[in-house]
Amino acid sequence: MLRNKKIIIGTRGSRLSLAQTEHFRDELLLAYPEVKADQLIIKIIKTSGDKFKTENLGMMGGKGLFVKELEECLLEKSIDVAVHSLKDVPTFSPKKLSLACYLKRTDERDAFLSPIASSFANLKPGSTVGTSSVRRFSQLKRLRSDLKIIPIRGNIDTRINKMKEGIYDSIVLAASGLKRLGFHSEVKQYFEKDVIIPSAGQGIITVQCRDEDLEIKEILKVVNDKETKILAEAERSLLEVLNGACDTPVGANAIINDEGELFLQAELLSLDGTKSFRAHKTGIAEKAKSIGIDVAEEILSKAGDDFIISETKLAHTIYKKSE
Repeated sequence: MLRNKKIIIGTRGSRLSLAQTEHFRDELLLAYPEVKADQLIIKIIKTSGDKFKTENLGMMGGKGLFVKELEECLLEKSIDVAVHSLKDVPTFSPKKLSLACYLKRTDERDAFLSPIASSFANLKPGSTVGTSSVRRFSQLKRLRSDLKIIPIRGNIDTRINKMKEGIYDSIVLAASGLKRLGFHSEVKQYFEKDVIIPSAGQGIITVQCRDEDLEIKEILKVVNDKETKILAEAERSLLEVLNGACDTPVGANAIINDEGELFLQAELLSLDGTKSFRAHKTGIAEKAKSIGIDVAEEILSKAGDDFIISETKLAHTIYKKSE
């Protein structure tokens, strides 16, 4: 199917994005031994999230800033596929595009790094913790209100360097990115998933293409990991109900347990971390989307309309429910 065909792969230019894209290309080369590497062309696209490295992402439009230009290139047909970190992809995507492939999930936990403390619990009161995630901000505040949780932007290398320069006493990052770039030796602690529930889609690489491009979809099927797709569907259906955006403190994590059932846990937090609403459900994997919806609705019922309106930007969810 891929014989003599060239595929242009769009990606951001960060080291992590390129490493993820090269991993996807390697998977294609393994699946199609007759294909040569020069048939799979990597094209770097600079996104708004890359251009504005110091601004607050929530104020500028949220995590979609890391995929917007890539999606535009797909629609303009200047690339054939786009490689994303799934946690950066909004639940509401352009109708003419689809997420056609999910590579096998890697470690979805959050990781703690610090030159002065062996663990998060051992940080002295008043210590600084850098994070770019509103979710992590709320979760870390919930665990320790005596710490200073402050924003940090930049790629993984930049954040680690800022920490080593003493600008931050510690930082919290996604374990998957650290491991992919070989920074696992810097990690002092991995947070257990029942302590800090990861972001929906964390640790998953997804590949997007045009809906009409049936040939590309067939090619991508060969490297799609079916279990990871199920996990993604559960987490993202929950996120859609909660309108999970860059400025919404939501954690969601699904696994397939030893019995082959899907287990999903999630939480919605207040911005300051003082309130947390959790829910979980186990069910058959084929019902991944409905499990995600059920867990989200249970969280909404626990939180209440007043909480959602005052503490998060989910007001339109309430209006939609009351129509």
